[in-house]
Amino acid sequence: MWQFPALLFLFLPGCCTAQDPVTGPEEVSGQEQGSLTVQCRYDSGWKDYKKYWCRGAYWKSCEILVETDASEQLVKENRVSIRDDQTDFIFTVTMEDLRMSDADIYWCGITKAGTDPMFKVNVNIDPEISTTIMTTTATVLPSTVLTSTVLTSTVLTPTTPTTESIGTENIGQVTQNSLFIWSLLSSISFLLMVFVVVPLLLSMLSAVLWVNRPQRHYGGGEIGLVETHRSDALDGEKHFPGDEK
Repeated sequence: MWQFPALLFLFLPGCCTAQDPVTGPEEVSGQEQGSLTVQCRYDSGWKDYKKYWCRGAYWKSCEILVETDASEQLVKENRVSIRDDQTDFIFTVTMEDLRMSDADIYWCGITKAGTDPMFKVNVNIDPEISTTIMTTTATVLPSTVLTSTVLTSTVLTPTTPTTESIGTENIGQVTQNSLFIWSLLSSISFLLMVFVVVPLLLSMLSAVLWVNRPQRHYGGGEIGLVETHRSDALDGEKHFPGDEK
């Protein structure tokens, strides 16, 4: 009573029993943009037959993607290749440049008259893992922009930037800009001294010299007094003879 179902089960395609003409992995996985390999083993009696790899959910209507010519010669069609090793009785299928749309049901098959021996293989495709490389780009701004930025931060924030805040890659740039600012301030101080302080000192010195200059007497005050004394003396001399008379 159970013999007929048991015999029918032995001849169903895709089952993994010792009586199967061709066997292989029930499921394989590959990564997108990568490749995968499937090895299908067959009995020695099928050595001189053509082997193929087909795609489709139903074994009767699957589409043959690549097929051998009954020799060990490698055959390639588009992204799929097949090679038959007639010594070890294994034919190998390789799928390259995998795409997500390649995920489907495939079959290892042997071409013969009547119903072909076939084995079902479920192919899964994993999405590609994108690797992001983090890079740090140090942007060097013009000196004028950096100068105005540092001056503004100096006025608003008295604290000195730390290494953590500016980053180790910008320490050299900040140091160079600090030296530039110091040189610029020194030049400004020198110009202020030349054009403001020095003229101011000269003006003060001129004022002091003007105040302390020698005084000259005009109008003949002393000269008039001498002349008066001289006139009195002459008058005295004129009266001496009259007195003797």
